[in-house]
Order: sequence, then C-alpha cells, then structure tokens
Amino acid sequence: MAAQLSASITLRLGETAYYMHQVPEQGNPIGVNQMTAPCTVFTLHDTSTAKEVLSESIERFGRLDDVWSPDFLQNVVLQSLSSQESIRKDAEDILRPYNTSSIYITSVSSGALNEGPYFLNMGRLHPAYRLYPDYAGAFIAPTVPTEDPYCYKPLDAAAYRETYPSSLTVAVPSRLYHSPTPENPFAGTRVGVKDIMDLCGLRTGASSRAYTQLHGPRTENAEVIQKLLGLGFIVVGKLKTTQFADSEWPTCDYVDYHAPFNPRADGYQTTSGSSCGSAAAVASYEWLDFALGTDTLGSIRAPATVQGLYGMRPSLDATSFKGIIPYTKLADTVGGFARDATSFAKLSRALYGSINDPPFSKKPSKVLYPVEYWPETSTEHDAVLESFIVKLERHLGVERTRISLEEIWATTKPVHENITMKEYLEHVFEWAGNPSQWKDFLSPFITKYRNTYGRDPALNPQLQFKRGYLPTITDEQEKEGLKRWKIFKSWYETNILPPAIDGFSDTLLLLPWSTGKPDYRDTYRDGPQRFTGIGFFFYNLSPYSEGPEAILPVGQTSYTSRITNSTEHLPASIGISSGKGSDVMLTDFIADLMTETNIQGVGVGSRAFENIDNMGTTSLYPQSAAQLPLRGDF
Repeated sequence: MAAQLSASITLRLGETAYYMHQVPEQGNPIGVNQMTAPCTVFTLHDTSTAKEVLSESIERFGRLDDVWSPDFLQNVVLQSLSSQESIRKDAEDILRPYNTSSIYITSVSSGALNEGPYFLNMGRLHPAYRLYPDYAGAFIAPTVPTEDPYCYKPLDAAAYRETYPSSLTVAVPSRLYHSPTPENPFAGTRVGVKDIMDLCGLRTGASSRAYTQLHGPRTENAEVIQKLLGLGFIVVGKLKTTQFADSEWPTCDYVDYHAPFNPRADGYQTTSGSSCGSAAAVASYEWLDFALGTDTLGSIRAPATVQGLYGMRPSLDATSFKGIIPYTKLADTVGGFARDATSFAKLSRALYGSINDPPFSKKPSKVLYPVEYWPETSTEHDAVLESFIVKLERHLGVERTRISLEEIWATTKPVHENITMKEYLEHVFEWAGNPSQWKDFLSPFITKYRNTYGRDPALNPQLQFKRGYLPTITDEQEKEGLKRWKIFKSWYETNILPPAIDGFSDTLLLLPWSTGKPDYRDTYRDGPQRFTGIGFFFYNLSPYSEGPEAILPVGQTSYTSRITNSTEHLPASIGISSGKGSDVMLTDFIADLMTETNIQGVGVGSRAFENIDNMGTTSLYPQSAAQLPLRGDF
C-alpha cells in the first residue's frame, strides 16, 4: 500500500509564526487563489448594520483572541443571510485602512463557518493556529486535533529556533472558533495533560524512552480527558512528568528527558513533584488556561506550592483514574492547576461536579491549626502566611482552633500499643502504597520489554533503585500497612476532619506548604533520591484520609539568589483541607474567600504577584507571552 501523503505548513505574519491545519473547513470553495493567504471570516446577521458589526467584530477579535491579528484582514469572508452585494461598499469603507485585497460574500445558509482567522489555500479555508515556543521545557508532545474531535496527533511544526534553539513549539487554536455559552462554558478552553494520561492518537511516555518505544499510539482517551473533551476543552499538548510519576530530584534524577523549568524567582528553582511540567506550563504561559496532573503523595500540591499556583488533590475516586499509569489505587488522584481562584473553581466543577450545580451558600464554622506543623518563628514568610490566616478568620467570623494531632491521638488511643501517631504511621505508605507499583506496573513493564527486545529497559536512577527495593516488601508488611492506613483514616474522620455531608464540610484544616527558602535545581546530590515513602509528614494527611486538599498562593517573600546575585521572590502558599467529598464546595469557598479578601490571581513568569512591591527582579522568562521577542527561522 502506498504511503499516505500529509503536509504540515508553518507560516509567518510579521514576527509571529502560525500553523495551518491540513484539514480545511467544510463549505464551498472561496475565490480562485492558488497561494496561501491569511483571511478573516465575519458573520453579518443584519446587513443593514454591516459597518457597525464589522467595527465591533474587529475590536472584539483583537481583545479576545491571541491568534487573530489585523494581518488576517488581508482577505475577508462575509457570511450573511443573503449574498447581497450592497454590503460590499460598507465593508470596503471599514476595511480600507487594513489594505484588504479581497472580499468574498457568502450565504450563511450554504454552511456557516466559525468566525475568526483562517488561511485561504486553493480556495479552501484552513484553521489557523498560533505557534508559541515552549521555553520552559514543560511539554513533551504538542498536539493538534484530527478530523475526529476526540483524537489528536503530534504537532509537526517548529518555530523560533533562532531564539529558543532547544524548545518545542506549541500550537493553539483561535478562541473565536469556540464561543463559551452558559450551556457550554468550557468551549475552547485550552488544557495540557500530564504524560501518564492516555490521549487518543499519541503515545503515553511517562518520561521513559523505553516505555514510549514499547507502546504504540493510544486509541482511546483516559476517561477524565474524554470527559473534558465532551465539555468543550481542547488539548494543546502532553506535559513532562517524572519517570512513571515517581519522586525525582531535578536535574540529577532526570536522565531520559530534561526537567522542566520553574519560571518563578531566578528561574532555577526546583519544579517539585511529578506533575512538574503541568505546573511549569501554567506558571509560564498566559495562553494556557489549565493543566491536568495527578497527586499520589504530593505531586500536585508540591508543584503548585513552588510555582505559585492553585492546585488541588481531590478526594479519592472523585474522578476516574482509568487510562492513567498507576502508582497505587490507595492514593492516586487527578487534579488541575490554575492561576486564579474563580477559574480554579470552574475547573473543579468540570472535573468533580457540574457547572449547573448551585453554589454552596453556607460557610465552614471551624478552622483547625495543627501546631506540630506550624513553625514558631517570625520570618517574613511566616508573616505572609499569618496575614492570610487572619483574613480567613475574618471572612468566616471564627478564630482558628489550635490542635495537636499527637495529643489527640494519645488521648483517644485508637490502638492498644503505647506508640505515637508518627511512629505508628512511619511505614504505612512504604508498606501499603509501594507494592502495587511493582506488581501492577513496573514488573509487568520490565517483563514485557525484555520479552519484546531481549534486554531490560533503561530506567532513571530512582526507578533503578525501586527495581531492587520494591520486591523486598513482604506480604505481611503490606497487610500491616493496609491495616494501619485503615485505622488512621477512621480515627482522623472521627476526631479531626469528618467526611462531607451532601458535599459540605463544616471543618477546614490549614497546613504550611511553602517554606520561604530557595531550593535550587542545580544542587549536586550524593545519589538518586531513593524515595520509599517512609515517614509521616503533613502531606500524608489528605492521602491517608482520602479527602481534598487545595493549595492557595497567598503572597511572596524575598531572598538573595545565588544564581543572579539579586533579590528574587518566592511564592508563599498555604494548604486547606476539608472533609472527603467536599471537592466542589472547597474550591467554591476558596473563590469566594479570595474575592472578598482581594487576593488577586497570579501572573506568569518570575513573580507570581507583580504588584506586591516595586522592587525589580531579573528573570529568564517574559512576564507575558504577548511580550515574547518572536523571531527566527521556522
């Protein structure tokens, strides 16, 4: 069978690069042009007001869309209720300053196109995608849709290599093609997905060249991605992760692929956690609305913290994990990243509820403050977190309740042994969470790879360590770990944070996720991280209790960078937990809280909050994608 020919066309208008999708829109041929040319489609429902409609549309396109520009007015298609030549003169008057060369008038009844920018080629209109450089190294595979809206293909295009020689290029469609409505508020919403999630048409790589080699492109989407596509979301690419979503230190543990860059502060801080690429993309690029990640033991919460974003680990089983590479079904969850609380709440409804559900009018009445995790110091960072907690108390009209989990544990005696909570839980994740990683994924993968290629797969240092360590966990240890996990969950729900009732949690619990201290990506280590999950820390609370925990960026603190020898700014973030099943309620509450306390959403680039002070800062990253110096060959 002869190979099927396909074309990938990259074009430039001024200094901005574009991708012309190879599949044209349906409809009758327009004009007789042989060369590719930019074009804008307008719809005129009332031909008597053509001038007003065109003027308003040009202003609206420029305000709402980062793909369209006046350069697309070189050719214009006017869709009207009838092909009345009377509107041509009105259009010529409005378009004269833009040097429009051709105006085509078509009837809406012959098949309306979405308004916006296109490329006119051989009489056909092809969707226009703007190309952006992935200078943060967050993406592993940019994507564009196929003719099947639920299936994608890798983007075969490159631009800006002269400025960003090692960067991939990401294509985004015009926002004008998909107009959000009250019934479909997510139409055209751009999202990136972590590369342990199956996306139809692409390979799932999980930061492993061997795993990528072993499996062909997926033919189905992970269920959570299928759900979002059905709501109108558009996937613009797959994002980097640690290998098999395990725990790795940048940059030393990243072997198969380079770690993404955290844009905050001096640009050389750790990205932290396996959803590193997802967080780096949202923190770097204004043109990306959301990104999906997963959290087993902190892989959404940690990246959200160090990159100054909203992120949430939801309740266990709040949404499907089918079609995603697992670690352990005891704690694997899907969540997202956002730059402002209102959008974050909408994403939560898309993932875990319904946009049509009424908002929660009742507020929690209790705020828990576990003293063993809060520092008794008075640093600049501590003051930022304390200031936010005071605002939270005022918002709720209650004062925090200081508690000691260890004291409550000792008083209530959930086990017969004379043992502290921390000691009792020391090996719980190590014994209960790790065995399934070996039995259900890593061992079958290694076996299949050896049977296929006659040799073992290459593994990053952390996974090399895990390959030797995981089989040493005994069945007895696993059984004991599961028992202790179950006992802790029951005790926690009874004495600390009860499950939600009808989606509402009356109690919140606060945790100090950020430290105010830099953590550089270029730190030399003695060896791989050798993470086993041993120990008990505050980040274990929500996985063990199966409830949601959201990260809120509430400010930033300064430090002197050893990279830039200048004052830089680190995000300051707090974690808020609530009862299991209160995912939508928690993010709705956070949106109301941040609005009432006038805490703005975060920006992209080196500083999450640009207006907190006027001190200058240096950064490798532009504060806005619109300010990028886009030039170079393509």
